[in-house]
Amino acid sequence: MPTSMVRGALLLLGSLLLAGCAGLQSQDQINYAHCRLVGQAAKAEKFDVVLQEADLCLEKNQLSKPMQSLVYWLKSDAYANFKRYPQAIAAKEKSIELDGTPNARAVLDLSRLYREAGNPQKALELVQSNLDANLGEAGKGAGFNMPTYYHLGQALYDLGQYREAAEAYSAGLQRQPDYAWAFYHRGLAYEKLGLADDARGDFSSFAKLVDQQYVEPQHQAKLAEYKISLP
Repeated sequence: MPTSMVRGALLLLGSLLLAGCAGLQSQDQINYAHCRLVGQAAKAEKFDVVLQEADLCLEKNQLSKPMQSLVYWLKSDAYANFKRYPQAIAAKEKSIELDGTPNARAVLDLSRLYREAGNPQKALELVQSNLDANLGEAGKGAGFNMPTYYHLGQALYDLGQYREAAEAYSAGLQRQPDYAWAFYHRGLAYEKLGLADDARGDFSSFAKLVDQQYVEPQHQAKLAEYKISLP
């Protein structure tokens, strides 16, 4: 399922396209249709079509920077779904550049891409840049919530800093105590620290809270190690 961020991007892309279509000549309408297809394909999770139509949209139209930013955003998501992380990173960085306004969530998403590409140090630096700039998810000075601490924990874990990762997840859980995946990953960190009872407690919380449609075999295997079953 598309994330709430992507759904928001699709809605905004659709509204911009609708506003921009009035009065266009027939060839311009055809060219602009490529941009509309980007949003439609992303919503349908047809990521190969997203990449094809995004290039045509950018090539054949004189788009505003906010519109270009959205197209590159969706290109990045499409590349990420194919695990083509260098291209996903480049598209995300272009989207952020074109947007031109501080966007903490975009930086966190870029951090995730760097981590999945095998560069947790860069991922950590990006999260830290938000913290240093006091740039919370809702804007500068708005404070930090689960997404910031979750991505911080993920980067720290991948760097082998398990105690610091557990502390980051704990900070996130203070703000959102029902986020199942923070329990799961804190459990992994506790496990690395040799804190089996704490790990078991977190995996139990995860099993109670998680939406089971997102549980994959490796998660079930980890629960089975602790003789924990999903409800």
